[in-house]
Amino acid sequence: MSIINLLRWIHILAGAAWLGEVVVVNFILVPVLARLEPEKRGWFLAVIFPRIFRLASALSLTTVLAGATLNLSMNGWQVDTAIVRLTSSRWGWSILIGGLLGLGLTLFHFIAEHRLEPHVLAAREDPDSEAFALIVRRLRIIPRIGLGVLLLAFLLMMVAARGL
Repeated sequence: MSIINLLRWIHILAGAAWLGEVVVVNFILVPVLARLEPEKRGWFLAVIFPRIFRLASALSLTTVLAGATLNLSMNGWQVDTAIVRLTSSRWGWSILIGGLLGLGLTLFHFIAEHRLEPHVLAAREDPDSEAFALIVRRLRIIPRIGLGVLLLAFLLMMVAARGL
């Protein structure tokens, strides 16, 4: 197996797992959290969401790094060649925009979402508080936006893969 094929598989599998994780957060975990009895909410927040944040960190970083490395390896490890190839065709623009969306979402995750994690852990102490309600609102909005961005990145990558 060549390095390009290995990187492609890592990139695709990590990206698909990242998308799947965001779907699970949006359609399973956040709705369950909102419907739990108050005495179970704190436990759920404390046990589940820190793990979800760590998983998102690993999957997003793996996806972005494998994608960037794949692009460089396909261009003979020449940065200038890679940039020209990304900006000179519809295929390249699809890859570039999709990659920048993924990078932006990854940076958002590492910067903004990590600020949210301490609040999630603090809200577990009083699941009936306004702080808990604020966390649930944020956990409804942020993953939805992330899902939209990831779906757009996936669509762009699929367009590029099909040569459209």
